[in-house]
Amino acid sequence: MLVFWLIVLVIGALLVGGAVQKRAPRLRRIAGGLLASYVTTLLILAGTEAYFRFVFAQSSNIIDFATLNWLDRHWHTNSWGFRDREWQAPDYAGKQTVVVLGDSFGAGWGLPDTADRFSDVLGQKLGDGYAVMNAAVYGTSTPEQLDILKKFPVQKPDVVILQYFLNDINYAGLQLGLLPSPTPTPDWVNQTYFGNFLYWRILVQSSPNAGMFNDWWQWSYDAYDNVGIWSVHQQEIEDFMAYTDSIGARLIVVVFPNLIDIVKSIPYVDRVAQVFEVSGHTDVLKLFDAAAAWDQADLMVSRRDSHASANFNHYVGEQLYERYFAPAS
Repeated sequence: MLVFWLIVLVIGALLVGGAVQKRAPRLRRIAGGLLASYVTTLLILAGTEAYFRFVFAQSSNIIDFATLNWLDRHWHTNSWGFRDREWQAPDYAGKQTVVVLGDSFGAGWGLPDTADRFSDVLGQKLGDGYAVMNAAVYGTSTPEQLDILKKFPVQKPDVVILQYFLNDINYAGLQLGLLPSPTPTPDWVNQTYFGNFLYWRILVQSSPNAGMFNDWWQWSYDAYDNVGIWSVHQQEIEDFMAYTDSIGARLIVVVFPNLIDIVKSIPYVDRVAQVFEVSGHTDVLKLFDAAAAWDQADLMVSRRDSHASANFNHYVGEQLYERYFAPAS
């Protein structure tokens, strides 16, 4: 970056020198015109940088600078460290307690208003007799979510809702040293907000490397067919079930497919659902068919953010209520 600014200063100095010298009038006119264009270009670039640094904010599947801006504006955590309201003991005393665990889908990635998350929709429908607490943390996998549950201030919730997503198996791959290394980004990408936008939102998407995200999903699919990785992950799931059983909590599982590749992801996430069902935990909300029936424009946050939209979150919350909590008619 220092080299860039040195080049800018040198070019500027040369143009200023050419514009103010008097020995060569023709050179002076040319340098003056170029200097005006040069200054205008710098002002445009400075304004563009300011826009992407201080104004533009948009969630996406990657944590680029635009996503960091979005997080800074919309992602606020309570004293327990979760994206949820501030809970005090009187708020849940004498109520049925529901703890929602999961990753970015459960935490509401891409949703500016937490009221649009399926956990909050469920809480609204359940009413004052319940306290629905969201302890989902983006980037976590099953064993990390179990650790969160074990350390959660409400030690014995009545209900645990586990949100599961396809890449939760990645932790097992990481533990075995089989997680692929991401391609390093060029140094200049993180030097400016405008440069970061150009790289992630334009260059990557329009280059042959745009398929790298598909490669990552393919690795996740392959992990389920890898006996070593799958056996470790299956044990992680069984450990989670064993703990919820030990504290006497009812376990409800919400399984999301890959929303940008629904059909291909079904055999893998359905395998996870079967682990729960075979073990006697049959309260499993499989969202495969429902997601496949939705238009993708309404299903996902945006074409750059394949997390569940506010509308689909409302659908999930309503389904949870109707299937597992609504009084029998």
